[in-house]
Amino acid sequence: MLFNKPIILILKLTSGNKIVFHNYQYKIQTLLNHYHFNVIKQTLPIKYKQISLLRSPHVYKKSIETFETRIYSSQYKFLISTYSTYFQIFYLIKFLTKNIPSSINLTIKLSNNVKTNL
Repeated sequence: MLFNKPIILILKLTSGNKIVFHNYQYKIQTLLNHYHFNVIKQTLPIKYKQISLLRSPHVYKKSIETFETRIYSSQYKFLISTYSTYFQIFYLIKFLTKNIPSSINLTIKLSNNVKTNL
């Protein structure tokens, strides 16, 4: 059975750990290839954040320590047109949320018949 309008499901991954992030992306990609889902993958730019601290509060004002954090993120867009793909994707998401590492944030957005300006 088909929906009136296709539903768009957006799955967004963010992490500060590069190795865990790429391993989890590979895991998702193999699952998507196995079930033959129609997915659009977007790799979002890396967000950098630098913090500078003075080493000494009194003398040596030019002595500064800098720290940097990086946040890696990617986004998967699913186009759902039938009930069977709807249930398959949600079973896949349920599996992914049960087996997610602690350093990865998973955000799910479901747009159901919402008018958006494209």
